[in-house]
Amino acid sequence: MSINYNEKIPNNVDLANDKTLQRALEHWQPRFLDWWREMGPNDFASADVYLRTAVGVDAQGWANYGTVKMPDYRWGIFLADRLPDRTIGFGDSFGQPVWQQVPGEFRSQFGA
Repeated sequence: MSINYNEKIPNNVDLANDKTLQRALEHWQPRFLDWWREMGPNDFASADVYLRTAVGVDAQGWANYGTVKMPDYRWGIFLADRLPDRTIGFGDSFGQPVWQQVPGEFRSQFGA
């Protein structure tokens, strides 16, 4: 799947065909910015912030580093290429096969 970096949330997870998840993420993103305005440094919206922005998950690198004005900040959602026999490396699901989709019981915890 090709990645359109001009999308509101760049991704390789076919977000456009999962409207529930897309709406949840697009609802959450401005709330993050609201949190930054409320809790972040005063008068910082017009300043350049040095941030890491996800752009992929392949071996050639997964992030761009650079400055952006905080109101323009956004993130991406990317799955790594499938690897046979890959397992989850931490948490309650440690050792289980990795997911290609987040199980429903976890989505409901976050309103997705």
